[in-house]
Amino acid sequence: MKKLIVIAGVVLITYLILMTTLSQPTSAPSADKAATEQSVSESEYRIGALDGKVAVFRHGDLYLKTDTAIASLPKADRSRIEEGIDIDSLKELKRRLEDYCS
Repeated sequence: MKKLIVIAGVVLITYLILMTTLSQPTSAPSADKAATEQSVSESEYRIGALDGKVAVFRHGDLYLKTDTAIASLPKADRSRIEEGIDIDSLKELKRRLEDYCS
């Protein structure tokens, strides 16, 4: 079971990296536009629960649903996720998902 959870975590991280890479603009944005996009993206993620699983929402829409059951997490983590955890950056999102999904 532990091995399956680790594999799922690796797949999840790979998916996030691929999605981030593929969603990058092909041309370099202007300095003002880049600053605006960065400030918007710093608070766009939220870790929560969906159908008893750990899920990530972006701008209020489902971004990613993991296979990690909320019930398998420690009580403190379950409570935080059920309330919702705002994430400031993609780097922080990846770190948190590694913690919860591995």
